[in-house]
Amino acid sequence: MMKTSFTLIVLIGILAGCATKPPPVATDINPITGARTDVSDILLPGSSSQPREVVYLSTFRTTDYTSPPKYYFLARYIAPAEVGFLEIPPGQTLTLFADGQAIKLDSSGSLNTRKAFKEKDLDFVSEFAQYQVSKLDMEKLGYARKIKVQLKGNKGIVDRDFGPENYDSIRAFVTRAVL
Repeated sequence: MMKTSFTLIVLIGILAGCATKPPPVATDINPITGARTDVSDILLPGSSSQPREVVYLSTFRTTDYTSPPKYYFLARYIAPAEVGFLEIPPGQTLTLFADGQAIKLDSSGSLNTRKAFKEKDLDFVSEFAQYQVSKLDMEKLGYARKIKVQLKGNKGIVDRDFGPENYDSIRAFVTRAVL
């Protein structure tokens, strides 16, 4: 337990210390494929001072000049190797609760995105799953006062609450890329 806690603290420190702070909302325009607007790597705070895993929730919008914009969430899970993968299966595995109202989202799972890696002589695992979300649901999240996140995997469930920075990020994205 002590080793897992230490490993996770090191992981959070590495990720926070090495990260450059991107603009809250960034848009990349490609004249051929269209535009992509992102708010990336929103770290969801853990319920304890030493969570056993780290969860990021990114959101983005794509436009391709031929159809209406599409909105997505990308849930990224990182944990010490001894904790292991969450193993996100295909189906309804991400639920966001906006002021108590459930928004259930589907993905194709994380099977092809699971990987192990080493950082500062410590072993970690990571995986991610992508979820399409409707414009209406994005608007609900942008106006919500309380947002809870539940990510389900074959090996467990991770629950997180949005923190103040998370609300700022989602509202900035909705204001700039959805409304």
